[in-house]
Amino acid sequence: MHDLKTLNPYERVMDLVGREVARALDRDASFPVLAFGDAGSVDHEAGCVHLGDAKGFESVRPLYRSFVADPRVLKSGPTSFAGVINYTIDHAITTRRFHTLIIITDGQINDSVDMRDSATGGFRRQSPTMVSLINASQYPIEVIVIGVGDGPWGSMERLDDEVKGVARSMGLPYRVDCCQFVPFTRFMRITDPDALHGFSVACLQEVPQLKAWLDANGKMGPAAKDAPSHPPPVTWTPPAGAHVVPLPPPFPTSGMPPPLPTGGMP
Repeated sequence: MHDLKTLNPYERVMDLVGREVARALDRDASFPVLAFGDAGSVDHEAGCVHLGDAKGFESVRPLYRSFVADPRVLKSGPTSFAGVINYTIDHAITTRRFHTLIIITDGQINDSVDMRDSATGGFRRQSPTMVSLINASQYPIEVIVIGVGDGPWGSMERLDDEVKGVARSMGLPYRVDCCQFVPFTRFMRITDPDALHGFSVACLQEVPQLKAWLDANGKMGPAAKDAPSHPPPVTWTPPAGAHVVPLPPPFPTSGMPPPLPTGGMP
């Protein structure tokens, strides 16, 4: 999945969806790039690694490739999105701006642990990712999870409903649906530009309506915090003497349909 000798599935998603995000949603041409699921961050309280802030979307892939090529980086479970979601929550608090978080993953969430129940004082088996998604509904955030590979993706297909159910069981407010899952599997071997544009639309179609709802009902929910409260991510520094991993040719863009409509979004 992370083969650097070709344009791998992660990079295809970066090219297809990222191109649309950059054209339709970006304001400052700065994209924080984070990683999770490596041995250096799964046991860290932040749960993720900050690779750097890409200046222009064309700088995202070089950061990704350099990180994957780093011999110190070892893949490790469990698969948890909590760290990158919490990072985005803190950014939303600081900037008071709408954020679109794109998560590319080749695995389902499997980070359940024994967490203390604030109501009873006891412990219950729960997923930190689910709790972070519930918390994210209090902020101007859309979380788009894109699955690459063969899955299985059953629970991810039901992500919205599962988050709502967890919120009810924990007595936590889930203000608005702010997450969606889109599988990339059926697009892996497609080259038709119109079909690929349809994939980008599927990923981003809920963003304008969520932005409009937040504008009408308040960007920050009643349970939102006033200041960042999560530990900063692990900072990654390329190893000494590391060389830039050459980029394979990007996915063909000729004949691509026009950009997605922005709907006046920042």
